[in-house]
Amino acid sequence: MLTFSWILQSFSDVMLNFVRNVRIVDILDIAIIAVFLYMMLNWLRQSASQRGLISFAILIVIYIAARFSGMYLTELLLEGLFAIILIGVVVVFQSDIRRFFERLSSWSYFGSSSTTTTGGATGILTQAAAKMADKKTGALIVIRGKENWDRHMNGGIELNGKVTIPLLHSIFNKYAPGHDGAVLMEGNRITKFGVHLPLSTNLSQISEGGTRHTAALGISEQCDALVVVVSEERGAISVARDGQITQLEKPSDLKHHLDEFWTEYYESTSGSFTNWWKRRSLITALGSVILSFVLWLTFAYQSGTVVYRNYKVPIEYRNLQSSSVALQDSVPLQARVTLSGSEQAFRTFDQNSLVISFDLASENFNDEELTITADDLNLPTDLNFFESSPPTLKLTPKRLSTVQMPVKITTGGQLRSGLQMISITASPSTVEFLADTTATLPDSIATDVVDLSSIQNSATIQKRLQFDEDKLKLPEKTSPQVYIKIEVENNSE
Repeated sequence: MLTFSWILQSFSDVMLNFVRNVRIVDILDIAIIAVFLYMMLNWLRQSASQRGLISFAILIVIYIAARFSGMYLTELLLEGLFAIILIGVVVVFQSDIRRFFERLSSWSYFGSSSTTTTGGATGILTQAAAKMADKKTGALIVIRGKENWDRHMNGGIELNGKVTIPLLHSIFNKYAPGHDGAVLMEGNRITKFGVHLPLSTNLSQISEGGTRHTAALGISEQCDALVVVVSEERGAISVARDGQITQLEKPSDLKHHLDEFWTEYYESTSGSFTNWWKRRSLITALGSVILSFVLWLTFAYQSGTVVYRNYKVPIEYRNLQSSSVALQDSVPLQARVTLSGSEQAFRTFDQNSLVISFDLASENFNDEELTITADDLNLPTDLNFFESSPPTLKLTPKRLSTVQMPVKITTGGQLRSGLQMISITASPSTVEFLADTTATLPDSIATDVVDLSSIQNSATIQKRLQFDEDKLKLPEKTSPQVYIKIEVENNSE
């Protein structure tokens, strides 16, 4: 039965193991995920897909609870659904995901000064909006932030003129052809007017607003622009930003919103990273760190020994320095080794680097028996040696003695007509070998075949010795090549 004290003790054990075994890369791993979660939570919490995000988060919480509590059927079911859920997430959050990457591409990580200043634009917009509100002239003004908004806009007429009060009044005059569309501004310049904006589906925020308010909320959901909207029916001024639309109590409040937006996007002398830090949400940041830590504990970190795995490991015998001793051919060249450790440790383990190594420099070979231990393996610190098969190696040495073997020249073919063999000799005529004392040795060592048909005159050629390497061994620095001197005489007249 699960009790609070048992849960607390289990959590304490996990934290203690984490502190003991944590690596720098683990902390970096958690930090990267925490930053990613922070950005996603900040940008999606006001999204129209908020309900879908909450549903997905609930499924994640259920899966984590099932994994920790041992509800294997629930865990297995959710793992099977993850592929389907992933496709669903892409479909539901496709606009949010695209906006996320657009924001990343629009970031400037280092401080830079903006070349666009207000030029009195905030005051001009405030006065113009106040006058249009008094006359109940509908208006829709969109001021660009950092993100690209081109794909969200339709139509419009190019203007590229400096913003003035008369210009705004002439554009939104009810008799003007483009008065129903939106004005697009970048800094203190109007780039387009009569533009059609995407409409929001979040009608609960629109309240008494009409199409202009729906369009203002729609574009604020798609990018980081600030939108000023003046109601034609009520003469009220509203501001839309980050998927939220707010009706202002008095026209002078608009100046505060505009000044804040201009300071952030057009007059800031610091980079986007600094601005992000200034407007950070500590609660969201703390929640992101905790969530990333929980996810890391659930999916990446496994405390204690949880896995046993078998490997076929090659065996190397080093520093067999005695020239009178060799190993029998039956010496084992590999063994099956069982290792234990955490899933995380095996994930980063390269089995190709594993080798059993014996240093034979100081060994006395009299039917020596070697035991495979952890000291003979180049194991990482987070893996343990459990057992090996075979557990010990029986090494039978071969005793070698020095013998002198005569060289036998092997010939083939016949000399050309008119040539007569005078002599054929090998240099050296005998070669020293280290021979297995228990083996039957040949009377002589043959050379590679000398083709007599290719001989045209007396010559000295080099040939390799042919011998059974299981029975004979050349001492160090002794060449397996011999020189063959052939002397012939030409009898043709």
